[in-house]
Amino acid sequence: MIIGSGLVARAFAPRYEEDRTTVIFASGVSNSNETNPAAFARERAMLVEQLERSHCRLVYFGSCNVVNTLEHSSYFQHKRAMEALVVDSGHGTVLRLPQVVGHTRNPNTLTNFIRDCILQERQLTLWAGAQRNLIDIDDVAAIATHILDSRTVPPIVTIASPWSLPMPRIVDLFEQVLGRRAHRVLVDRGEAMAIDSARSEQIARDIGIDFGPSYPLRVLQKYYAPRHEA
Repeated sequence: MIIGSGLVARAFAPRYEEDRTTVIFASGVSNSNETNPAAFARERAMLVEQLERSHCRLVYFGSCNVVNTLEHSSYFQHKRAMEALVVDSGHGTVLRLPQVVGHTRNPNTLTNFIRDCILQERQLTLWAGAQRNLIDIDDVAAIATHILDSRTVPPIVTIASPWSLPMPRIVDLFEQVLGRRAHRVLVDRGEAMAIDSARSEQIARDIGIDFGPSYPLRVLQKYYAPRHEA
């Protein structure tokens, strides 16, 4: 069963849309800049209702950034609280994700925002010390399915690539893919991401996903390279 209709929901639908033993909860607050309490309350109400109504396994998508000590925004406080609800239910699994990349019209995703700033020649303010981890939504679905179909599933699992890159480097890659220069301003802020990607790396090797050094570039090329009609 799938709850939601966005990027993550669509990726998991082929495997889980008709599965009555697993609920893929892919609906709720997706913008990390969200501050409206009503938006957080809506997701909480939906999640609590689903946890109480059904005792089949529920899969919730958290964020790798919830373990970052500097992330004290309303959004990350909310995500921590939702993760706790899922884990405490006794029949939920939290999949913590980094920056997922895929085809979506949502302008609030990190990669769509960077692309739009470059193409529209808008100033792009970058935290020089901040790192972000990019992963293809197709790879998320493949790795997650492998985990969820295994005999033992931990209550919280991180799915990420091995490459947490500084924001300026990610913009470098975008410039390479788009063939355009960014109007960037660097700010001396941000910190590295501490992500344990060991399990994802092992599963990737097992199922044939190439997490080699060129992975971030290949992901951006897949979804953002200009398409030239023949």
